[in-house]
Amino acid sequence: MSSKIKCEDLTFSLYPGAREMKMYESHYRDGKWDEGAIVPFHNISLSPAANILNYGQGIFEGLKALRSEKGHIVLFRPEENARRFVRSAEKLAIPALTEEKFLAAVKDVVLENEEFVPESNNGRCSMYLRPVCIGTEPLLGVRASQEYLFFIFASPVGPYFDKVGVVKLIAKEVNRATPNGTGDAKAVCNYPVTMRPKQEAKKAGFDDVIYLDPCENKYIEEAGAANFFALLKDGTLVTPPLGSILPGITRDSVIRLAREFYGMKVEERPLSVEEVVQNAVECFVTGTAAIITSVSDIGWRDKVYNVNQNGFQLAHKLYDKLMGIQLQRDEDPYGWITVLK
Repeated sequence: MSSKIKCEDLTFSLYPGAREMKMYESHYRDGKWDEGAIVPFHNISLSPAANILNYGQGIFEGLKALRSEKGHIVLFRPEENARRFVRSAEKLAIPALTEEKFLAAVKDVVLENEEFVPESNNGRCSMYLRPVCIGTEPLLGVRASQEYLFFIFASPVGPYFDKVGVVKLIAKEVNRATPNGTGDAKAVCNYPVTMRPKQEAKKAGFDDVIYLDPCENKYIEEAGAANFFALLKDGTLVTPPLGSILPGITRDSVIRLAREFYGMKVEERPLSVEEVVQNAVECFVTGTAAIITSVSDIGWRDKVYNVNQNGFQLAHKLYDKLMGIQLQRDEDPYGWITVLK
C-alpha cells in the first residue's frame, strides 16, 4: 500500500488528520493487564483526581516506522525501546508490561496505519510512534496508582528541528535531572522543567538548551530531547556518561558505528562546556526525533562560540551510514532492522 502522506508537507507535530488513524490501548485493573486492542484515535477520559494529573506517574517512549528503499516498512531497534519502557515502568512503580506485549502493540499500530507511513526522503520523514503508560486511579494520598492505561498513538512527522541539519544551542545553568533520580527513565516528570528554558533560548535566537550537571553546573548532560557528542582536536569522540541522562538508542548506535565501523576512539566521560568551546572541532546531538543534527554554535556565559571547524563531516558521515542501515540502502551488520511488511 502506498503512502497518502507527502513528506514536504510534514513538520515534527501531531498530524492534523490524526483522528483518521488507529491507536492501541490496554488497561490494568484488578492486578492484571487486559489483552489490549486496536481502536480508533480518541480522547481519554480521566478523573480530576487521576494519579497522572496530580502526581505524574507516567512514562513514554518514541520510535519510528520508515519506508525503506527496498519498499518495506521497517522499525529500527524496537526491542531496545521495549527494554527501556520496561525499565522506566519499574523505576516508576508501574506494573510490568512485557517486552513482547509492547512490541506486538507497536507492530499492530504501524500495520493498521500503513497508509500514513510517508516516503522517507533519506530519513527526513517517518511515522513517529508514541507509547505511553499512565496511572489513572483517582486518589489523594501520594502512592502508586492501582489502575493504568497503556496506549500507543502515531503520527507522520518531518524533521524535529525547524532548521534542518544544523542548530544553535545555549548552555544554561539549569538541571534537568539528578543522580539516582528519573533522568535515565522516559518519565513524563523529566520534561516540564525544560519548557521555560527552551522558550527563553528561542527568544535569544537559539534552537534548544544544553542542560548541565546538578552538582557543579559545568558538565554537559543532555541537549533538550537529545544526547550530545563532541569531536575533539585529537580525534576523540566524547559523549557524557550514562547515569542521570537517558540511554538513547540513537546514542548507542552512533557510539557503535563510530567505534566499530569507523575505528574511532570514543569516550563516555564527563564533558564540560569549557572543554567543548575550547577544544571541540565538531558537535552534534542524537535522538530518535533529532536523528543526528549538527550544532554550529553554543552560547555560554554571554558569549557565542562556533564549535564546528570540521565542515560537519563526521555528523554527515554518521548520518549517512545510520540512515543507510535504517532505509536498507546499506548492509545491516548488527541486525538492527525489523521488517514489518
